[in-house]
Amino acid sequence: MQLTALGIYGPYPKAGGHAASGYLLETDKAKIVFDFGSGTLTRLLGKIGDIRKLDAIVVSHSHFDHTSDLVSLNYLMELLPDKILKLYVPKNGENWYLPLLIKGKFEVVEVEENDTERVGDVTLEFKKMLHTVPTLGVRASSGGKSLFYTADTMWFKEIEDYVRGVDFVLADAAKPVGFKGPHMSIDKAELLLKACGTRVAVTHLSPDYDPTEALSGTAIEVIEEGRTYTV
Repeated sequence: MQLTALGIYGPYPKAGGHAASGYLLETDKAKIVFDFGSGTLTRLLGKIGDIRKLDAIVVSHSHFDHTSDLVSLNYLMELLPDKILKLYVPKNGENWYLPLLIKGKFEVVEVEENDTERVGDVTLEFKKMLHTVPTLGVRASSGGKSLFYTADTMWFKEIEDYVRGVDFVLADAAKPVGFKGPHMSIDKAELLLKACGTRVAVTHLSPDYDPTEALSGTAIEVIEEGRTYTV
């Protein structure tokens, strides 16, 4: 599996051509995007060229920095009469954008905690996270490798079980130590690394805070926008 960071910022993109949350997962038989924040669509097209190559979008929660480019995607989908895109969304998730999507162009699948779905050669398993609106993290597995995307979340003990044994954790844990709010701080990334024992990259960076220096000398990575990672 390969993961490309299309956009890494929240709750809005950093100035200078950056993008909000969006991550492309690719295998031999599937292309899936996790979240679709502002700037994600143009980055995605630059990576795969043709939206018809995309198999599915997984929306972790309804906040605008994870969903706003779905509205722009409508216009592109209008031009593709034979393309229907699968869209996984949290059940009862305050999904404001759904009434705006073109009927017949999106196959909306409502999922909830512990649901399992299959896209090509990828198995998706959903887990409830701790945020201000209903939010689902997702474990993606294929070819003996696995990734866990926490989506936006505060720390809670069960998250250690969710990441245990996975090969790559993409974690909303880029806030400074002492941060008070609905996201994890960088010290929680150390706990996630201890739990999974493999690899943790922090994401959902604030435009005005870069955790790179604070994490220098640790095994925790700071996600790099535009970079492709092998899981």
